[in-house]
Amino acid sequence: MSAMSDYQSTTAPNAAHVRAKLRLQPAIPPTNSTSLPGNRGTTPSVPAHKLATGLSEIRTQWSSGHRRAARKLCGKLLQDYPDNGDLLQINGLICNESGQVSDAVRSLERACNCASPKPVYFTDLSAVLANAGYEAQAKTVLNAAIKHFALDGKVHLQLGLLEARGMGTRNAIPHLKRAIALAPNDWTAWSAMGVVLLSLDDIEAALQHLGKALKCAQANADAKAINDIRISIGECQKELGNVAEACALFEIVLSQEPHNVRAWHCLTLATRVPEDHPARAVIFDIYQSGRYQSMPVNEQEMLLFSIGKVEMEAKNVDAAMKALAEANRTKRQTINYTPAAIEDMLDHVRDRFPAERFAHLGPVRNDADEPQHVFIVGMPRSGTTLTEQILSSHPDVFGAGELDTMVYHHHALIEHKVKNGAAREDVMKYDDDFIRILGQAYRKETLGRITRIQSGSTDNGTATIRRIVDKLPSNFTRAGMLALMLPNTRIIHCRRHPVASCFSIYNRRFGGVQNFAYDQRDLGHYYNTYERFMDHWRDVLPSDRLIEVDYENVVDNLETEARRLIEFVGLPWDDACLNFHQNERQVRTHSALQVRKPIYRTSLKGWQPYAKHLGPLLETLGLDEQGNPRDTDTKKAS
Repeated sequence: MSAMSDYQSTTAPNAAHVRAKLRLQPAIPPTNSTSLPGNRGTTPSVPAHKLATGLSEIRTQWSSGHRRAARKLCGKLLQDYPDNGDLLQINGLICNESGQVSDAVRSLERACNCASPKPVYFTDLSAVLANAGYEAQAKTVLNAAIKHFALDGKVHLQLGLLEARGMGTRNAIPHLKRAIALAPNDWTAWSAMGVVLLSLDDIEAALQHLGKALKCAQANADAKAINDIRISIGECQKELGNVAEACALFEIVLSQEPHNVRAWHCLTLATRVPEDHPARAVIFDIYQSGRYQSMPVNEQEMLLFSIGKVEMEAKNVDAAMKALAEANRTKRQTINYTPAAIEDMLDHVRDRFPAERFAHLGPVRNDADEPQHVFIVGMPRSGTTLTEQILSSHPDVFGAGELDTMVYHHHALIEHKVKNGAAREDVMKYDDDFIRILGQAYRKETLGRITRIQSGSTDNGTATIRRIVDKLPSNFTRAGMLALMLPNTRIIHCRRHPVASCFSIYNRRFGGVQNFAYDQRDLGHYYNTYERFMDHWRDVLPSDRLIEVDYENVVDNLETEARRLIEFVGLPWDDACLNFHQNERQVRTHSALQVRKPIYRTSLKGWQPYAKHLGPLLETLGLDEQGNPRDTDTKKAS
């Protein structure tokens, strides 16, 4: 029986639906990996010898850069061997790298359905689909592969990596554990697990796994792997506040590989790179020559955003915006995003959470025995990290960072109820039972997280936690759930001038799902919709449940705003809140370095020199180049 007998075809997307600029460059398997079906342990026949020779020549031509010759040889050989899995695999990779993604999918599907399929056919097909934006189909392919190649660590590894790309980060862990168990000396699975744990804020566990990955790579003398792992360890150190240690690791990599885009990108995020840095000339030459366009898309993005940052620091406005515009265009082509979807969500949520749903809420109590929850919401880059840093500097406050807990349990509960027979439209009415279960799951996991941290801490003061702060900005869409699911919940809405917030988003490459961020009109539309979301919550939530804090006011009068925050969360004042920059807690956002410094004002008007390049954003926001309202009707229409 074919290994794909339980797999539905994925060739539905045609060339018109797949991005033409997609460039995936998977390594073609070396010659000695080829296994000819039906000839194991026997002397190859003449036809088999012809096939083996042809496969070897195709690989040689392709790896030598003779792309046209390789494609021609492959097409000719397929006429004689139309069902050979190895040949179909190579043809699929060639088609994909040539931009013929639909042809690549069809060829790799045929390889998976051949008489003697190999795991690599499935992993290659899933990679092509995932990088074309069809992650659901890619997971289907890998799940089919696991049924037939359950002991192949590479299949588990790729499924884990695919889960880690989106909202299913937690789902990656079982597959990566399995990959490690099947190949304990393979550095890739250890490293992937380290990166996933880093994304889940478990820095200590991430460092342990990355340390094991480094040992495995060193045992195999794999210099490229060693440097990849060093960069990941450096990212961990940066988020722990050990900036010097992080930069030292990035510098080691760049001293050996001055063209390493990832190391360069990480270094630019951690510090201001001097003009005479040895790698700077190499990176800028790659950029200015256009050679970056042949790199994998993620490396193109990192290079372009880092060039933009360096040019911004040098006050080269036009050069910075040229790089940032290309960076955002490149990123935007890799994601599926429909601006209208956020408006549909707003309409749905507004209907489900009218003012009467909150009528029963009494005044918040400050004397509860157990820790109470504080949620910080708003746009990214609106001062949420600064607000959390001020609060968490109080000895009775635990800053949990950007938890995925609410998002995870929200979606998991919907799917659980639907799987057990409930209609999706009924589940998404978010009745009281849904809210109650969500609150229980959220609180149990959050308290468990704090307990684990306390058990490994030498600071006995953590035992007095009275407030837990979760600062995932996108929770503004769930403010109604937050207010209802747990007693005495408080929500802090962070605001910042719309252009300052949006431009700060536009000039950064986000690791998480911020699909609205990479086009000026998308960004402006999202901001307008977000404001309407907050208008609704402001109208329906009690005043002791929701407070609004303007970033500009915090910068202008730190003590007044800090005291206002501490009073809102119901705690006595502590002067430590004014020395937030001395707080050494883990910070995992683009503001990690800024909040370790005292308040500074340079970011307030930092967008204005770039205003002439922000026409689509300003038009969508309904603002002029000074950031003032241009025409209120324009903004409402957008």
